[in-house]
Amino acid sequence: MPMTSKNMTADYDALNIIIDKANVCFNQANTFFGHEFIPATCNLKQRGKAAGTAHLQKNELRFNHFMYQQNPDEFVSTVVPHEVAHIIVYQIYGDTVRPHGKEWQAVMQKVYGIRPSRTHSFDVPPQKQSYEYHCSCQKHHFSKRRHTRAQQGVEYVCRGCRSTLQFVDLNK
Repeated sequence: MPMTSKNMTADYDALNIIIDKANVCFNQANTFFGHEFIPATCNLKQRGKAAGTAHLQKNELRFNHFMYQQNPDEFVSTVVPHEVAHIIVYQIYGDTVRPHGKEWQAVMQKVYGIRPSRTHSFDVPPQKQSYEYHCSCQKHHFSKRRHTRAQQGVEYVCRGCRSTLQFVDLNK
């Protein structure tokens, strides 16, 4: 979809709302810990199934605009603190702790008053191109990237039945 001034304005407004919430979260952490954390940069570059990601070494937060648009209030109140908490934990402990470990959970609960959760309930964008694979118990749909890796020899196994996934060539 070509960018129009309307799209750009909506993106700009969404990003500013997210940045404002991230700054609030950093200020809450500063007050709670009595320490000045380095605020992360924010952008709307996240794609795919993740609502957001924290790039710790870059001190960067990426957010999924597709998911933000579904429910901006829920997104800002849950996803933004979730990702900021990752940055806070990294700035305190470095990379010696688990991403959703007890330290991250404590920040979510004690600093932000949010029940820690690793998952979101937003719809994911539809895949542009899907490749069908099967195992003993069900069908699986691969993205173009995963399909290419499988064709190059990477072996994928079903989490349910533990059998190797086989490509179904629907063009034959």
